[in-house]
Amino acid sequence: MNALIVGFGKIGKIRYEIIRKKNFIKKIFFFDPYQKKINKNQNCLKSLKSLENYNIDIAFVCVPTYLAASITESLILKNINVFCEKPPSVNSGQLLKLKKILKKRPKVKLMYGFNHRYHPSIIKILEIINSKEYGNILWIRARYGKPIDKNYIDGWRGKIKKSGGGILIDQGIHILDLLVLFLGKIKRLYSILNNNFIKKNIEDNAFIILENYKKQSGSLHSTLTQWRHLFAIEIFFEKGFLVLNGLKTPSGSYGDEILTYGKNSEKIPKIKWNKIKKIRFKRDISFYNETNHFLNMVLKNKKIHTSNIDDAINVMKILEKIYKQNAKIFI
Repeated sequence: MNALIVGFGKIGKIRYEIIRKKNFIKKIFFFDPYQKKINKNQNCLKSLKSLENYNIDIAFVCVPTYLAASITESLILKNINVFCEKPPSVNSGQLLKLKKILKKRPKVKLMYGFNHRYHPSIIKILEIINSKEYGNILWIRARYGKPIDKNYIDGWRGKIKKSGGGILIDQGIHILDLLVLFLGKIKRLYSILNNNFIKKNIEDNAFIILENYKKQSGSLHSTLTQWRHLFAIEIFFEKGFLVLNGLKTPSGSYGDEILTYGKNSEKIPKIKWNKIKKIRFKRDISFYNETNHFLNMVLKNKKIHTSNIDDAINVMKILEKIYKQNAKIFI
């Protein structure tokens, strides 16, 4: 099996380090016109026009948002299986077009890079939710933030036509994806976006409230003015709770990934926490787990059921509703 990495920045390098150790990957090709020197021992392509000559089976698309959908489309049309990093596109229309193309190529696999789903803490949270041991979810509160830097403003992320938006689509999309994963189909949403600090036509703060068809609610604060990196998810159930603080990431900026959870042993309104459990996750294996899942689906010729085109369309449509509610800041 031959692989292609399109875009050899930070994330492209992470994917490369994982797949290069797989004995079934024979050759790895690279395309990145902005990287003058990737590795003199590697196969660097000058363009993506004649990929048929290289017998490429899978491709990892790790490019700025405005390029993601068009490059993914060109690869699918060449019957290449694609793993595309988030955000998946600048609008859902691009993804709906991709879905139509995929229907005519049922053997081609397309998966999107929502790697937070593959953190061990998130997998454990899903186990707790699905077990129903703590009853139904009552509410979820999530926060994800980092401090702004000059590269963000001056780079492609600071340009609305290239990024599709600000911190919400760039980083908050991960939490939004997780809220949909936990709550299911969203019925109503309310939002406030502002750009009080950067004063550009992209948001530096997003405050979102979601409600599903069971009237379970979740809130999200995605921020570019969190001067100290922060990641936190709190879920309170009818019979218990869980709190995730910190996240192991390549930057190492979000602190230790610690999941605390417990079950109430009394009947409400009485509360007694007999056993509060705490798990500390020491390594970020989300990229490894996610990449392996994609590779296994390709090798076994199985349908992509998670982080697929429908998941990407769903989260993009929610983002579009939020941006429409706050259209004034994009003027």
